Amino acid sequence: MDKLAYKNAVNKVFMSVVIVVVVGILSSIFSAFIATGAAVDMTQAIVMGTSMPFTGILSVLILPILVICASIYQVICLGGLANAVHENDVPAVKKLRSAIILSIISSVIGLCIFLVILSGSLTAIATLSIVIGLACLVLSVIAYIFTLIAYSKLKASETFPGKDGAKLLFIAAIIALCCGVVSAIPFLGVIGGIGAIVAMVLQIVGWLKIKNSEVAE
Repeated sequence: MDKLAYKNAVNKVFMSVVIVVVVGILSSIFSAFIATGAAVDMTQAIVMGTSMPFTGILSVLILPILVICASIYQVICLGGLANAVHENDVPAVKKLRSAIILSIISSVIGLCIFLVILSGSLTAIATLSIVIGLACLVLSVIAYIFTLIAYSKLKASETFPGKDGAKLLFIAAIIALCCGVVSAIPFLGVIGGIGAIVAMVLQIVGWLKIKNSEVAE
């Protein structure tokens, strides 16, 4: 394993993770503030046949696209890392990249709701929202499984320099999975949100430890 190539690849992955986390947090916070008002405005626009409000377009289209772009950059960086790690660790890094690709596909499918909204049919919106939601749920679950497998292999690897960081990433993935379940339970959304923030922090710290790990020549 080339030390310089590995370090450069890890640095890029770390920066991509920071970008994804920051964009994700900003998107979540901003969407939370405008979600209720945007939903009301969009419903009124559909009923009255007027143009979509900017807040609605921002919450269901622009912000998700920014998150997708950040995730695509992370996929590219992980591809570089897969070419730089020891051959024993290549499958794990590729599985992690596949998990993010699945998440991107899920997000793209989620954007289809915007096209449904443009149809102006409340019945179509109600029906297709359920279908789109289930499709996104299945892809997200598979992505989480891939992520857990990838981090599990990296933290147990004898050739991966950042095993300690991988352990934190494994814990972060478990917390994120639990938060996803908790958030679906009424009145527990706040707990799920706090846990999601903890998972994001651990994700950054984990990749930072990998970035700063010593690499044998």
